[in-house]
Amino acid sequence: MKDIKVLMWIAALILISGCKEAERGQTPIDNIPPANVSDIVVTNLEGGATLSYTIPDDEDLLYVKAIYRLDDGTMMEQKASAYASELLVEGLGRSRQQTVQIVTGDRSKNESSPLEVIIHPLDAPIYTIARQLIVKEDFGGIRIDWENPLEAQIAIVVTKPDERNNMVDAETFYTHARIGKANVRGYESVEQTFGVHVRDRWGNRTDTLIATYIPIFEQRLDKSKFQRWNPSGIPYIQLDNNWTIDKLWNNSLNDPGFSWPLTAVIPGSFTLDLGQTAKLGRFKLYQRTSQAQLYTGGNVKKFKLYGSSHPGVSADIDSWIFLGDYSSYKPSGLPLGETSPEDLAYAGVAGEDYFIELDEMPEVRYLRFLIESTWGGSRAMQIMEVDFYGEIK
Repeated sequence: MKDIKVLMWIAALILISGCKEAERGQTPIDNIPPANVSDIVVTNLEGGATLSYTIPDDEDLLYVKAIYRLDDGTMMEQKASAYASELLVEGLGRSRQQTVQIVTGDRSKNESSPLEVIIHPLDAPIYTIARQLIVKEDFGGIRIDWENPLEAQIAIVVTKPDERNNMVDAETFYTHARIGKANVRGYESVEQTFGVHVRDRWGNRTDTLIATYIPIFEQRLDKSKFQRWNPSGIPYIQLDNNWTIDKLWNNSLNDPGFSWPLTAVIPGSFTLDLGQTAKLGRFKLYQRTSQAQLYTGGNVKKFKLYGSSHPGVSADIDSWIFLGDYSSYKPSGLPLGETSPEDLAYAGVAGEDYFIELDEMPEVRYLRFLIESTWGGSRAMQIMEVDFYGEIK
């Protein structure tokens, strides 16, 4: 027992000694500042610049630092290690010439005198995005489409006038998707004023595009009237375990939804009766998210939609009215098996919007989905819920 206590005391002394040595190693060993970098090359970028350089021959060198000012006056610092040969300046807004100070620091807490470098960055990505924004009237509100080729982290901000006619935020869409779309819903089909601007994480923002729109009138179809229906030549199939077609309209995103068995054939069709006649404008499909199924497995990737006002149709596609050809959209653009919170919010929570964009909207009651592919290549097609919107007749 005595030997054990002695060993514990020795271990404690070694630990204390090591800590003291570590502390001594962090204290300044000289007061000589390092030399600055040399051979600086500036590459101007959207909203910033890359500074390439040669690091000084200083064994004590710890970092290279850039000091600059954002458009709103905030001072920023960006650091790179002593082993890096370039440094990124980012967060700038409008294109203009400005000065960046370069400073080197060493392990003795000395810093060099600042070296001034002139950069002239291009406009930040938000300004290009804003110039290419497409805003148009949509069902119950407006639709916004944009391109973000650099996949910058941005916010699309929609504003509305308040009772004092001041524009206030109504909805904000955060995204870094290369190609994006957003829908603002819930407004009456009367003249409405909307504003849209783009913002980034450094506080840069574009001017607000303000315009007047008349949202397209729409109603959500009563799902209590939906029912299973199959015309001649299109048999009904389902997975076991209660994954039946009526789960498409039970107002639940939980398992089970509607699914085909693994023996199903793709391309393949399923049909349903809306129980009411309507001019459809859009619809939503909700993906299965449980069991890591989002954007994989049997979740639908490509499909066509057909309709009919009467039940006298068959497997012959020419007996149906073509309503649209659709591809599921993945906001993150990540490869199969990888998803983002934005993907979940879009396809699993809000439901993926699809639009029926025909010059003449036909009146339909009976629908046919022609499934052409699934995200994971599975033949066990699955959909958790559907919603249809339009003008009920």
